[in-house]
Amino acid sequence: MTATADPPAIDEFVRSHLLLRRFVGVVGILLPFVLVFFHFGWGRLTGTLPPTTTLWDSLQSSLSAYYYTDAGTIFVGSLVAFGVFLVTYRYGRWENRVSDVAGVCAVLVGLCPTTPDAPTPVQHAVGIVHLVAAMLFFAGMAVFCLFLFPRDPDRPLAQNTVPPRRARFFRICGVVVVVCIVWALVVFFALDDATQEATRYLLWPESVAVITFALAWLVKGRELVESAV
Repeated sequence: MTATADPPAIDEFVRSHLLLRRFVGVVGILLPFVLVFFHFGWGRLTGTLPPTTTLWDSLQSSLSAYYYTDAGTIFVGSLVAFGVFLVTYRYGRWENRVSDVAGVCAVLVGLCPTTPDAPTPVQHAVGIVHLVAAMLFFAGMAVFCLFLFPRDPDRPLAQNTVPPRRARFFRICGVVVVVCIVWALVVFFALDDATQEATRYLLWPESVAVITFALAWLVKGRELVESAV
C-alpha cells in the first residue's frame, strides 16, 4: 500500500491567505500616491509636463483619469491585479459572491478607460461601462466593510468571534466609503464642468475610499495572524 503525502500544514494556508490580504491593503493604500507622484515626477523628468508645472497643476480630475497619463500602465496593472485577487479570494459564501462581482468590476475599471474629452461613440460607450463598473466596485467596498468584515463567514451572528472594537472599526470604514460615494455624487450634480475640473472633484473621494478600504483589509488580516499564534 502506497503511503499518501501529508497535507500541507494549515499554517501555510493561513500565511498565504494573509499575504493576499496584505497585498490588497498595500496596493490600495499606495495606488493614489503612486499615481499622483509618478505622473508628476516622470512627467517633469521626461519633459511631458512643462517645467513650470506644479504638483497641483499635474493632478487629474480622478484616479481613472490617470489612464491617459504616464501613470496609465500603473493604474491598469494595479486594478487588474486587484481584480484578480478578489476573483480568486475564497473565504465565506457571501464574501465569495461580493468579491467576484467587485473583482470583475475592478478589472473592467482598469481595462475600460473613463470617457475622454471629445469622445467618439465607442469611447463614450466604453466610458459608461467604466462608470457602472466603478460604482459597483465602490459599492462592493462598502458591503465588505459594513456587513462582511464585522462578522465570521457562514456563522450565526450569535457565534461571531470578531471583537466588537474591530467590528466597529470595519463599520466606520464602511461609513467612510459610503460618505465618499455620496460626496462624489453630490459634487458631480452640484458643480459645473469647469469647477469640477478645477477642484479635481473625484480624485479626493475616490482616494479616501480606496485607502479606507485598504486599511480595512490590513486590519482584517490581523485575525489570521492571531489565529495562527
